[in-house]
Amino acid sequence: MSRTISPPLSRGRSASEASRVGGTNPLGVASRFTMFVWPGPALFVLFWLAMLFGGSRFLRDPGQFWHTAAGEKILTEGFFDTDPWTFSHAGERWIPHQWLGEVAMALAYRAGGFDSLLVGATAIVAALYAWLAAKLVRTGLHPVFAVGLVLLTVAAAATHFHVRPHLFTMLGMAATLHAVIEFESGRIGWKQLLWLVPLYLVWTNTHGGTLGGLSTLVMAGIGFVVWGLWRRADSPLVWSRLLPFALTTVACGLSVFVTPYGRGIFDTWLFINNGMAKLPDIIAEHARLDVTDPKAWPLLALAAIYLTLLAATLPRRPKVAWLLPLFWLVQSLLRVRHGALFAPVAMLAIIDLWPHTLFARWLAAKRPDVYAPPATPPCNQFTPVVFAALVAVTVSLGCQWFRVKVPLIGQGTAKLDPTLWPTELYDDLKRLEPKPGEPNRVFCEYIFGGYLIHHAPGYKVFVDDRCELFGDDWLVEFVNADGENTADAMAKWQEMFGRFDFALTGTTDRDQGYDWYFRTSGEWEVVRTTNTATLYRRR
Repeated sequence: MSRTISPPLSRGRSASEASRVGGTNPLGVASRFTMFVWPGPALFVLFWLAMLFGGSRFLRDPGQFWHTAAGEKILTEGFFDTDPWTFSHAGERWIPHQWLGEVAMALAYRAGGFDSLLVGATAIVAALYAWLAAKLVRTGLHPVFAVGLVLLTVAAAATHFHVRPHLFTMLGMAATLHAVIEFESGRIGWKQLLWLVPLYLVWTNTHGGTLGGLSTLVMAGIGFVVWGLWRRADSPLVWSRLLPFALTTVACGLSVFVTPYGRGIFDTWLFINNGMAKLPDIIAEHARLDVTDPKAWPLLALAAIYLTLLAATLPRRPKVAWLLPLFWLVQSLLRVRHGALFAPVAMLAIIDLWPHTLFARWLAAKRPDVYAPPATPPCNQFTPVVFAALVAVTVSLGCQWFRVKVPLIGQGTAKLDPTLWPTELYDDLKRLEPKPGEPNRVFCEYIFGGYLIHHAPGYKVFVDDRCELFGDDWLVEFVNADGENTADAMAKWQEMFGRFDFALTGTTDRDQGYDWYFRTSGEWEVVRTTNTATLYRRR
């Protein structure tokens, strides 16, 4: 009877070969575990904790308040389509066009207040940029340089890191360009491309940035056609693959009408983006990029790196996906809010084009300690990063649900900045908060409306930052009245909407403007004044 004898393991045999021949090898398991943990999850934890450490910067937008209130109203009362919070536009048509994101915010707030909202928001941003950093490391670039470049990308977008549904648009834009890159490179087929359709369905109901994603898909399709006609011989996309891409784009486009409000959400997006031409003159996040502002310099630096690396791929024909960030660069110059979209798509393009640049070729030949291309295609770090994010958020929410105080992730993490929000007046606002049927009209500054809607809903506010409700002309009038002719504006508004019962203004020592008007009028008394705001009530 013959006997099979396993050959001895040679010294030069790899761990994977050893596991196939002689059973499971602990080194092989450890190696696979290390490859899973590094670099994605490790980078996520690093980025997430750093963002939580400076978490108050995520809580500097008035929309975080009324978005949460809108989600809570939907959860308790159902969908609504008229303004429920102001007295100046009460009953006028307004729909919560970011309803799904707002419901998610309300559920997070129920779990742990602003602590949970902060944890969720920082986890979204940290996961996105940890994934980008891991992808760049996997190209073979030294981790120090890779992480440094991604940190620059974070700085370029950081001015728009807020606890708001628009964070989902950053994810959606990154997912869209990633899909275009993978499809153009032939690494995925049309079946894998179809996952964009449910993504866009969720995106549509979460934030209006879906229009940006659709624009990117349309531009990519046009680019594929142009490239195919221009360079038929070496075009990586045959015509048989363009039809499925086009059909996927159409399906993503149709998803914008699958909402509780029909095409009402789509019409609202168009109005905000195309029907409010004066917003750049009065709202900072809609303004043109000021190249002299130090906050703009990281974005300009990222743009310079992207353009330099793109040029360094020549004379090779660039991929269509490599050119798409050019559109978002222009958009970020026209409106600073788009810089948060340019940053991730530029980084994705850089990751894909980097190995094809003359810099990469030179480093691979001369400085392999800085850049050494991997022998096999780098694996995607998406799953490890998402797994790490889910575990981290679950642990943190558990701490907040059970009121456990743990540094950074537990209860008490979120702090509202008292130099920005009227937190020191909270007790006074609640003490005087009108009950149903009592006089409740409060004149307020633009930035304070959302705070009142969330923290003291017994008041009816004069204005908040839902621009689409008030319109261009009304907002321009409001901004201009905080200076000369304030008294005339106040008389006009009280004739139109009824007299004010309370006022919440920013504390200033100017001899004009809203605070000056209430401070000098004999009809008003100061309830309390702080360095941030002053609360008045009618005598």
